[in-house]
Amino acid sequence: MARRATTRPQITVIVAVHNAATHVARTVESVLGQEFSRVQLVVADCASTDRTPEMLRRAAERDMRLDVLTLDTTNTWHALDEALDAARGTYLMVMGQDGWLGLQALDRLVEAAEEDSLQLAIPSYSWDTYYSTGERSSRVTALSSERCFERAAFRRDAHILIDSGLFGKLTGTLMERDRIDELGLRFSLIEDEQAFFIRYVEDIDRVGSVESAVYHAPQTELLDDGPSSAAQYARCEREHKRLLSLITRWGMDKDAELVHAVHCSHMSAIIACVEATCSARSLSSIERNERVRDIVEAESTRATIEVLHGSHRDFGLLYGPIARKNVVTCCLSAKLMQLVRSSHLPIPGVVASGSAA
Repeated sequence: MARRATTRPQITVIVAVHNAATHVARTVESVLGQEFSRVQLVVADCASTDRTPEMLRRAAERDMRLDVLTLDTTNTWHALDEALDAARGTYLMVMGQDGWLGLQALDRLVEAAEEDSLQLAIPSYSWDTYYSTGERSSRVTALSSERCFERAAFRRDAHILIDSGLFGKLTGTLMERDRIDELGLRFSLIEDEQAFFIRYVEDIDRVGSVESAVYHAPQTELLDDGPSSAAQYARCEREHKRLLSLITRWGMDKDAELVHAVHCSHMSAIIACVEATCSARSLSSIERNERVRDIVEAESTRATIEVLHGSHRDFGLLYGPIARKNVVTCCLSAKLMQLVRSSHLPIPGVVASGSAA
């Protein structure tokens, strides 16, 4: 068996996995196969019943930089805390069990963090969607250039991160381990990615973006059951309230760009929730319509519509029916959007015809 590393790594990557045999090898190899060598990978196996434990054991025998924790819980937040306790790196990165790193991602993130004394380094994200047909589509989200934000600039330009969907994204980012300890942050105490991120950055001094470092984040098709779509909407509302609360604490709740970005993010999440609800085959048409009505008539939705008045062309087919509280058209439009997405082909006039409020 390989001997454990004794020198302190510059970065520790932690992952909680459960029955991940189909993709854990890629996740592990994407970390240990980097040119950057001073890395520790801690994988917490959450009571897997497939081949995951054996695959991890063999990988650990081949590479001393991999530490495997075998746990009897399926609670990933608790597992991440166990992995955090085992972390020895100066920097910390959390990965999803099916995420993977692009070439030289760690080199570029650590280099940027050390050069600019960053407390948080944000990579580019490749959103890789896998469909039931076996097809895959990818889109990359990144800031337009590699840049460093000091505290005032970070708050002033937070709207850029929110607009890009990178604000609140914990997995794939590079954090300071000491800062996590100083703030008393633990995953099992928060159990929410966005909430952990906000606690970490609320009073942060230096944040940087690293466009040349890529974190691949596989996505799945829309959830297809009622309870999950309801949980998705509850999460949407929690996240929106957190962002509103944060910009108020920053004293920036009157900043037009930031407020607009927060509500744009909320509208995108609302649209996703409507689509998920309308695609839930376990719901009757009456239940589906009731849930969609609750979403479009919610006070927070109406407040967002008011803020975004005049920006409807940014949101495509569903914005108009939501703005008009037209439940039937919402459901029809959601079905059409599902068809568009599954066909991977543009349908002329879809955005234009659906954007008028």
